[in-house]
Amino acid sequence: MNTLMKAIVLSISTALVAAPAMAAPQQDQKHQVQSTHNQKAPSKQQQTKHQTQTPAKHQVQQKKKVDPSRDWRAGQKVPSQYRGNSYKVDHNKHHKLTKPGKNQQWIKVNGDYVLTNVISHAIIKIIAG
Repeated sequence: MNTLMKAIVLSISTALVAAPAMAAPQQDQKHQVQSTHNQKAPSKQQQTKHQTQTPAKHQVQQKKKVDPSRDWRAGQKVPSQYRGNSYKVDHNKHHKLTKPGKNQQWIKVNGDYVLTNVISHAIIKIIAG
């Protein structure tokens, strides 16, 4: 019984000593942890500067003017932002435009007229304005 107790105590103590060694981070992980601790947190001024620059860049990308007669081709799909009612054009009010066929409509994008299929949103014809 005494040897059984010694064996149990020895196995438990060995497991307790070995567990932290197995759980210790490897060399790469230790380096990453140390490098993140050594970096300084950005100051409030740097954070504010970063926040003000990011939206400005994003707005510039959104405001890029689309030129359908140059950028789009027949067969392509009209981007979703140009599918709304505000872009629809009545062909009777414009002498250049022919009467659209079934499931077709004219839209005006940045001065160019685009005939589209209302079901598939495919471009059928483009007339530069």
